[in-house]
Order: sequence, then structure tokens, then C-alpha cells
Amino acid sequence: MSDANPGSTVILSWDNGQTWADAGGRIAGIHAGVVQLRDGQLMALGRGDNIDGMMPKSISIDMGETWTYSGSPFQAVRGMQRPVLLRLKEGPLLFVSFCGARAQPNRQDMMITDASGKQRPVSGIFAALSFDEGETWPTRRLISDDGPPREMETTDRMTFTMSAGSAETFGYLSACQTENRLIHLISSKNHYAFNLAWLKTPAPAVP
Repeated sequence: MSDANPGSTVILSWDNGQTWADAGGRIAGIHAGVVQLRDGQLMALGRGDNIDGMMPKSISIDMGETWTYSGSPFQAVRGMQRPVLLRLKEGPLLFVSFCGARAQPNRQDMMITDASGKQRPVSGIFAALSFDEGETWPTRRLISDDGPPREMETTDRMTFTMSAGSAETFGYLSACQTENRLIHLISSKNHYAFNLAWLKTPAPAVP
């Protein structure tokens, strides 16, 4: 992946990394995360080029030569924010991004369903899971320890409140999953580690 100004592009190698070439098409938005779907299509989610105010979703059926665009269900991100998209070893797609008024001015907080079965608002870094190749994202969880509110540092020595309802507000995210299936997420400042079971467990109810 590479920013292409405008948008992003896929850089491909057909000879095990000996040579590389731009696939030619342009993904909507910079800093895009890309994943290959099981039918061979590429799906990308990027920053900027918003569609109806939402993060753009780009689909390619020809390995990046051409793309079609639509609005995703996710809030757009802004400067000092970059999302990540990858397929977990267990099969689901994982998307990690930012939501809510603290992370994006003029945005409403995202609603999650906690262990009580009730919905409540959250803001900051969140993770979403798709079990149907990106058609829907029913499982969403704030990347937080769900503890009492406390101040923590983020990008450029700014601070945020870590709590059951808020998480880190900025960062160029990067993520990987190790052989033991632990997911490591790094922002520009902090390191988080969790697994699929934790993502699928509803957040604790807030007293």
C-alpha cells in the first residue's frame, strides 16, 4: 500500500518481491487499509474522500487496476489518525479506527451494546469485526481496559481519558496477529494487546 496523492494505491509483485509495480487504480482516501476477500476482490477503507460524510469503502475486482466506491458504516477519520484493516487467522476481518466526539469534532459518539444488553456511547479507538467479508460489522468494542477514568498520553504529548467510555483519540495505527493469535495494536504512542475472544466479549456494564 502507498499513498498516491490523491488517494492510495496497491503496489504488487508477481515475482516474489524481485520487482514491484503500481496496480494503476486509486483507492478513495489516503492511509488506506486493504484486505483481500475470499472471492479474490480487494476491499479498502481510507482517510478522506468521504462519501455522505462517512469513511469511503473501495472495492476492486481486478487486483487494484480499477475501483468502485461507496460509503462505509464507519465515521470518517482526520489528520493524526490512520485506521487498520486485516484478516485474523481465525477468519473474521478486523477493522480498527476512531470514533466519537473526542476523536472527531462534530461527530456523535458510537453506540455499543455492553454486557447488560443496553447500548451506551463510546469515543476513541475501537475495533469492529466482520464475519461476512465486510458486508456487516456487528461486533464493536472500545480499545480500553474498561477501568476507572485516568489520564494517559497520546500523540505529540497530548492527553486522553482511558475509561469504560473513552479511549485514545489519535494515532497512526498498525496491527498484526502473532502465531499464538494475540493481536498487537500500536498507535503513535501506545501498545495494546488482545485476542478474538476479548473482542467478541461485550464490554462490562457501567454502574
